[in-house]
Amino acid sequence: MKSKSLQFLVVLAMFVCSFLACKPENEVLNQNPGSGLSFSADTVYFDTVFTDLKTVTIRLRVYNKNANAVNIKSVFVNGVNGRFPFSFFINGRVGPNRVNNVRLEGKDSAYVLITTKIDARNQDLPFIVKDSLVFEIEGRSERQDVKLLAYGQDALYLRNTSICDSNDFWTSDRPVVLLDTVSVGPGCILTIDEGTKVYGYNNAFLIVRGNVFVNGTCERPVVFQGTRLENFYSDVPGQWGGILVMDGGKAEMVNCVVKNSFRGIQVGEVGPLPANIPLNAFLLLRNSYIQNIVDYGILGIKGGVLAINNQFADCGEAGFAGLQGGDYELWHNTFGLSGNNPFQRDGKYQVIFADNIPDANAGVVYGGVLNVKAINNLIFGTEKEEIAFGEKRSPSPFDTVFYNNIIKTTQVQFLSNGIFNKDNVKTPDNFRFISPFNYILAPDTVNQLPVFGTGLPLSNPTSLFPEDLIPPDALKSYLSSDIKCKPRPMGVGQKPDVGAYNNQKKKP
Repeated sequence: MKSKSLQFLVVLAMFVCSFLACKPENEVLNQNPGSGLSFSADTVYFDTVFTDLKTVTIRLRVYNKNANAVNIKSVFVNGVNGRFPFSFFINGRVGPNRVNNVRLEGKDSAYVLITTKIDARNQDLPFIVKDSLVFEIEGRSERQDVKLLAYGQDALYLRNTSICDSNDFWTSDRPVVLLDTVSVGPGCILTIDEGTKVYGYNNAFLIVRGNVFVNGTCERPVVFQGTRLENFYSDVPGQWGGILVMDGGKAEMVNCVVKNSFRGIQVGEVGPLPANIPLNAFLLLRNSYIQNIVDYGILGIKGGVLAINNQFADCGEAGFAGLQGGDYELWHNTFGLSGNNPFQRDGKYQVIFADNIPDANAGVVYGGVLNVKAINNLIFGTEKEEIAFGEKRSPSPFDTVFYNNIIKTTQVQFLSNGIFNKDNVKTPDNFRFISPFNYILAPDTVNQLPVFGTGLPLSNPTSLFPEDLIPPDALKSYLSSDIKCKPRPMGVGQKPDVGAYNNQKKKP
């Protein structure tokens, strides 16, 4: 009896030992992995990499489709002439040098994180950098690799710089990268040539206390945007600071794009009216696009702004705000929304004016005289009211002129005719744009809208700004074409289309 029990225990022990010694199939090492590895892409591609700056990380997924485990004997970047512009990270270990013995279970996968930093070459044209990420697998004689490809671009890098101390002319030969705040000092001049691309990094601002002239063209606009160039970030706000035209500064910006910043363009500063400065701050903005902004597309603070033929889209607080008084003149601008997902709207209005602004730090409210002239603008959005005037606090009256605008509003003061308001109409309920997702905010409708051929005639336009800022006949010249540089009717009695776009095809 005892011998049978002993035999049973021996058999049971052998069974348990055998059971514990067995491994699942996916953990058994394949000594001859004929099918090798598979990859989520055969090429990892970095588009337009600024030299000397480390890029974002791109993920590559590595698959072991074999039933059994494989041992990746070695992973490494091949290198280019002894240099290693690419690096990687896998299973807690970092390349580009060899990372040995990475085990991948059967039917399992792993991520490889890849970045690049390309050395400068001191050349204007972009160049291609090629390399490969190599995988050596135990039991397999053939190597496998994934191609690595990047377009490198040398740039003019500026960090904590005063323009008077360095460059005063930016060209399209190379991109300009603002690594942090760059300023144009009082009495200094910065000219930006057509086709120039300016990239702001993180919280970088361009601060103007002198003069800036942005000379874009319809064919070659000047672009201000963030340094993240991946498609995912093309419409994401808040990637850099923005442009600040401070008290005493002046900017003339033609055919440009300002996008993806915290603030588009600020004109003036919060505080008491400065003494001995004939103009607090001034901006002339023409034929330009302001879009994907966290708060204000244009924020005037006791400043002067003349805006002609511009498009404002996806500005979180407002497309245009004139606060603490100031002089604001708007002709043929379009305000709207694209409907793109990355944008979140926080403000209630597209256009706001007020003769005051609070200073929370100082515990006071600053005020100033407010002058507004708005003619032939299109103001549209998702709110019931898209224009507002703040509570009046200045002893001086609002001086406002609103003619022939199309506004999303029910406010009587805009929609009834009088001395200061004339021929303004409400946007129809079926109003829409041609292609808002692509930021083409030209009107598109199946009905006859008051957008087409209902603007104020432009045969003799006048400006509220003095001749030293807007010379005689300059305003008429600026208005003679639309945002796309297409001619606009200027004859006596000829009524242009309202908004930034003219001569759009009307649907039957």
